[in-house]
Amino acid sequence: MADVFRRALFILFAVILYGAAGVWLSSVVPAGAQNNPSDLAVQGKNAINSFFGAIMSGDPEKLTTVLAPDFQLLRADGTRQDAANYPTSELPIIAALPTISQLRVTETGDTLVATYVVDVNETRGGKVVQSVAPRLTVFRKSDDQWLVVAHGNFATIEE
Repeated sequence: MADVFRRALFILFAVILYGAAGVWLSSVVPAGAQNNPSDLAVQGKNAINSFFGAIMSGDPEKLTTVLAPDFQLLRADGTRQDAANYPTSELPIIAALPTISQLRVTETGDTLVATYVVDVNETRGGKVVQSVAPRLTVFRKSDDQWLVVAHGNFATIEE
C-alpha cells in the first residue's frame, strides 16, 4: 500500500511540476496574449466537458482525439492509464456530464491547468465512484483543440 501511495505522490508531483514549468514559461508570453479570467474559465470548462463527453461516448477513437500522445491518468487508488491503453480500457460509465464547481483555470502559452470539483453519477468496473470529488486536468493546445495531457482523479470507489 505504501508503494502505491508513493507512486501516486510521484505522479501528482510530476503533474504539479509540469504546471510549474508552464507558469515559468508565462514570462515569455506577452501580457496581451493572456486571456481574461472569464474567457479562460469558459475555455477550461469546455475542454473538461469535451474530455468527459469523449469518455461518455465509449468510443475509443473519439476518446483518442482528445488525448495528447503523452497523456497519463492517475486515480485515487493508484491505478494509472496512458494514451495507448486508456481508450480501449474499461471506461467508466457516466450518466450525464458532471456538474463542475470550484473551477480554477490557469494558462501559460499552450498549457491550460484546471482544478475543480465534479458532482457526477459514475460507475467503474461495476462499482459506484464517489460522486463529489476534486480533479486536476492539464491540457495542451494543439491547433485549435485542447488535448488532455494529464488527469488526476481523486474520487474513491464507494464500498
